[in-house]
Amino acid sequence: MTRLLVVLMLLVALPAEAQEKMRLGGTGSGLELLRKLAALYAKQHQRLDVQVVPSLGSTGGIRALQAGALDLAISARPVKPEEQGVESIHLCRSPVAFAVHPANAVAAIRTNDLVQLYGNTSQTWPDGGRVRLLLRPDAEIDTKLLRSISPTVDQSVSQAKARPGMIMAVTDQDNLKLLQTTPGAFGMTTLSMVTAERAKVRLLAFNGVEPTLQNLVVGRYPLVRDYYLIAKTSASQPVQKLVSFARSARGAALMKALNCVAVEQR
Repeated sequence: MTRLLVVLMLLVALPAEAQEKMRLGGTGSGLELLRKLAALYAKQHQRLDVQVVPSLGSTGGIRALQAGALDLAISARPVKPEEQGVESIHLCRSPVAFAVHPANAVAAIRTNDLVQLYGNTSQTWPDGGRVRLLLRPDAEIDTKLLRSISPTVDQSVSQAKARPGMIMAVTDQDNLKLLQTTPGAFGMTTLSMVTAERAKVRLLAFNGVEPTLQNLVVGRYPLVRDYYLIAKTSASQPVQKLVSFARSARGAALMKALNCVAVEQR
């Protein structure tokens, strides 16, 4: 047996190089953004096998990370002091917009309109179609942001939640799907999620300001969603590298293309 043949046989007998697996998850509105960041990073690291689990919400994602079920999470809030063993990395910011079904011709809404829409039991759009409010659970960031607009809006949201037969969108994915498929639908969503998932909805100007990234950057648009990467304080090297990539110039460029402006790290 020649020496070359022995070497070839030894090479064939060697086990294939194992792939590094990374499990990602968290808030639904940030999942596709995180998936696209990880996919771009994985092009340079072909041994990386990225798995993105369905929406867990911010708190659910953090808990899954703490329990070892995730390697990295995306959250719409930073970690709380009592959430031990994990840390926040402020990633990017995107406008939160009021949205309607794509067939709806409405282009703008004001604070007083919100009071009427949420506070009254029977509302119709200018074309005569019925308004179908999409409500979110009280713990959701969108609900808290909506209530914070004004005391009268807060009161109107409480009235809407007390009415029977209202549509409740539990997850961000449910909410976006209902906006696209329910005639007369009205709710809230994030510009970056709409962009990343190529959703067909109509986003409305709020109090005369369009929900664009530029308007957010210059401080004109008031409704904002902050995204955070959540990692264990003793994160593995692959996770640290993915986080570093997300904060790099390439990561920032991708996020900007998805309408989420990178936050400068200090």
